[in-house]
Amino acid sequence: MAIDGSKIVHAVMEGSRIRESKGIIPLFGVYLSIISVSYYNRLSFDLEKLMGPQRSAEAQQLLVHAAQECGYATFQGIRNSWEWAEIVAPMIETTEDQIKGFTAVAVAFGWGDLEVVDIIPRERLVIRVTDSYEARGYHAEYGTAPAGKCYMLRGVTGAFMDLLYGGDYPDGCLSFSAEETHCRAKGDPYCEFIATKSPDHTEPSAAGPGR
Repeated sequence: MAIDGSKIVHAVMEGSRIRESKGIIPLFGVYLSIISVSYYNRLSFDLEKLMGPQRSAEAQQLLVHAAQECGYATFQGIRNSWEWAEIVAPMIETTEDQIKGFTAVAVAFGWGDLEVVDIIPRERLVIRVTDSYEARGYHAEYGTAPAGKCYMLRGVTGAFMDLLYGGDYPDGCLSFSAEETHCRAKGDPYCEFIATKSPDHTEPSAAGPGR
């Protein structure tokens, strides 16, 4: 059975109607909240601006690593949830199908229209997004960017590969790293992220296909 993204999106949307008194949404084994994307973007881009051009690369790396660590923990909780077991797991035929399940959940979370373009097991993942709120927000606020600005999606792309091929949780985080090769903030027609093994990555001795 192929991954039915629409079924996963529907399940997340239905479940998101259940909220605690403080607005927290307990769903897919994690606790979610709804925040303004413009607020999130302002925090990210202001950090980069405040650190200045001399430390721009450092600021970007901090934002990407924060997103990757968050995505790693979040989607580990998601795939260990009863919702995943009931809704997504029956659709999974290969290890790589997990990533298609992850992207469907991310779409439901409002992170963009993520599409898996290519997966080479243990080596490479390519994800394309035509409506990234980071790219859209940057371009609207600051104009055309000199480089990619989708730090969250870039980190999450790496996290997906970490979860499948980075070794036992929680030691596999940052085993992979992603680059943003295209970005709508630069004027490209879409944003594209390519995750490969991090330069200092060593193959774990006993890596399971997906725990």
